[in-house]
Amino acid sequence: MPQRVTSLFIPLFILLGSLLAGVYTQQLPNLALALLPWLPYILVVVMALMAWHFNRGKVLLAGLLILTPAFFPYIQNDSLPSSATTVTALGLGLLLLLRERGFFNRYVFNRFLFLAMLLMWSFAYEKQWVHFKFLAFAVPLIDMPLSTLLCWAVVVLALGLCLYIWWRANDAFSSAVLVSLLTLLLLEVLTLNRLQESALRSAQILIWIWFFVAESHRMAYRDELTQLPSRRALNEALQALPRHYAIAMLDVDHFKKFNDSYGHDKGDEVLQKVAEVLQQFNGYAAVFRYGGEEFTLLFKGRHLEQAGEVLEQVREQISAQQLDVSTDKKTKHVSVSASLGLAHAQPNEWPDEVIKRADEALYKAKRKGRNCIVTARSPNKT
Repeated sequence: MPQRVTSLFIPLFILLGSLLAGVYTQQLPNLALALLPWLPYILVVVMALMAWHFNRGKVLLAGLLILTPAFFPYIQNDSLPSSATTVTALGLGLLLLLRERGFFNRYVFNRFLFLAMLLMWSFAYEKQWVHFKFLAFAVPLIDMPLSTLLCWAVVVLALGLCLYIWWRANDAFSSAVLVSLLTLLLLEVLTLNRLQESALRSAQILIWIWFFVAESHRMAYRDELTQLPSRRALNEALQALPRHYAIAMLDVDHFKKFNDSYGHDKGDEVLQKVAEVLQQFNGYAAVFRYGGEEFTLLFKGRHLEQAGEVLEQVREQISAQQLDVSTDKKTKHVSVSASLGLAHAQPNEWPDEVIKRADEALYKAKRKGRNCIVTARSPNKT
C-alpha cells in the first residue's frame, strides 16, 4: 500500500466510524446519549492538554478552529458555507504554512488574536452590524451572492492547499488537517441531528489525538536529522528475523575531520545526503541510523543474495554526491566516501553477534584504505 494512502488510513477510518456510529445513535444507552453532546468538548480538553505536553501551539489552534462552528449556534444563514465554516477552513489551511512556535509565547498569542479578529468580523457581518452592499451582488450565471461565492472560493483554496501539502509532506500533521477539513465540509452539507453532529465533531478531535500518538511513535522510532528509522527501531526489527538474513554496517569516512574542517552544519548535510542515498535502496534492505555517522542495512528475503551488489551501488552513489562548502572568498565542492562491512547470519547465531561481525568487517574496510566493502567470514572459519 502506498505510503500516502497509509498516512490517511487511520484518520479516514475514524471519520467513517463516526459516520457509522451516527446512524445508530438512538440505540445507545441513555447515559451515552446524555454524554455524547459533551464529548467533543471533553476531547478538546484532552487535546489541549496533550498539545501543552508536546509544546504544540498549532494543534491547540486546530482544536479551537474545529469547534468554532459549534461556538456560533446563533448565526442563522441559509447559504452555504457559513462564515464560521469559512474561517475554520481558512485557519486550517494557514496552519500548514505556519511554523511551530510552541505553546505559550507571543507567536501563539498573535495567532489567537488574528483568529479572534476574523471571528468578530464574521459575527458582525452575520448579525448585519456591518454592511458591504457589493457582497450581496448576485453573480450572473450561477445565481449566487458574491459573499457566498467568496466563501466557497476560500474553502476550495484551503482544500486544494491541504491536498498539495499533504501530497508533498505526507506526514501525520498534514493528514490530520486534510481529514479535519473534509469532516468540516461534511458537517456543512449534510443534514444532521445534534447527536450525529457531536459524533462527527468528536471524530475531528480524535483524529488529532491520533496525531499525537503517531507523533510520539515518530519521535521514538525515527531519527530527527536523517528521517531514517532509529536504533530503537533496529532493535525491534532484530527481534523478529527470518532464518536467513544479512546485516551491513556503513560508516562515513573521515567524518570527524570533515566536521572540524567545515563545521557541524555541513557534517549534518553529509549525513542527510547519505540517508537520501540509502532511502533509494529501501526496497532491497531496511535502512537504519545506528548512531553518529554509522548506518545499518538489514537484508532478508529474496534480496539477500543481492546484498553485495546493492552495497556496491550504495558506495558508488555516496562517492558521487557533491557538497557545496563555498565561502565568501572561494567556491568549493567536496565529496565523501563510506566504508561498509557485511555479515551473513549463520545458524544459531544471535543478531548481536552478526552486527559485531559486520562491525569488525567495517573496520577491516577502514584499514584497507576506506571507500570499500569487506564481507565478514563465517564464525566457524579461521
